[in-house]
Amino acid sequence: MRTRLQPFKLLICDLDNTLYDWVAYFVPAFYAMLDKAVEVLGCDREKLLDDFREVHQRYHDSEHPFALLETATINERFKGRERHEIAEMLDAAFHAFNAMRKRYLKLHPGVKETLECIRGRGIRVVAHTDSQLFGVVDRLTRLHLTDYFSNIYCRERPQLGHPDPDIGERWLDNFPMQKVRELSKRQMKPDPKVLTEICNTEGVTCPEAAYIGDSIARDILMAKKAGVFGIWAKYGATLDSDEYAKLVRVTHWTKDDVEREKQLKKDAESIRPDFVAENSFAEILLAIFPYERLDIPPYVRKE
Repeated sequence: MRTRLQPFKLLICDLDNTLYDWVAYFVPAFYAMLDKAVEVLGCDREKLLDDFREVHQRYHDSEHPFALLETATINERFKGRERHEIAEMLDAAFHAFNAMRKRYLKLHPGVKETLECIRGRGIRVVAHTDSQLFGVVDRLTRLHLTDYFSNIYCRERPQLGHPDPDIGERWLDNFPMQKVRELSKRQMKPDPKVLTEICNTEGVTCPEAAYIGDSIARDILMAKKAGVFGIWAKYGATLDSDEYAKLVRVTHWTKDDVEREKQLKKDAESIRPDFVAENSFAEILLAIFPYERLDIPPYVRKE
């Protein structure tokens, strides 16, 4: 761990896989929706998977909202029908997604208690993610995390949202949008300018901030280039191989994206985080408050 002489003023939290296991919930939910759609439509499963991948790559987003409605299979089957009408006919598929999301979307142990401890000791906490607005609003609301963040930095919303615009608007009306800072598609990890701008907006210098994320090649590389204290959420970097393979099947990554990822990993080979949270999010208390005696749960303490 890097020696820290001055206290932090800001903690910037990655969301997906750092505060909860995104892959563990999204993959089962997506495939539950897929299989129900195949059952309802009587269509070819592999063809529909190919269609999803095309939509995801078009928007560069593997969780583009209501992507099912934009697949070639649906467009061919329901040509000329209104988007909200098609959504109603496929309600069983969307319900299947929601049911699995409710079952598997869970916080990692100790997240709320740790955030509360950090906030309670005068350190501002903000969220930062490459996920788009609608997905972020949904997860933060479901997990009751919104109040823990002073501001939320996320990717800008797509042009197409909920099939019923009135429902979509009411949904956002119930969220504290004054906290949200939507970033453009060009402001993506691991661009260090993103963290520099966040720190400027929050009124702190980069050395006064800490960033926690699960990816060395994106989160930690970005933090180190920006001069921000980098905490690697190692516990969130382990992925189930079967689930990951299913995600890759419909990924938004193009061949260029794959090559870019290889280069990022190469660039990150020499990167070392300032602190490693091996087993839980709560371990960051040891990095944020290295000289204080806190009531830290036994499972947090490192050997």
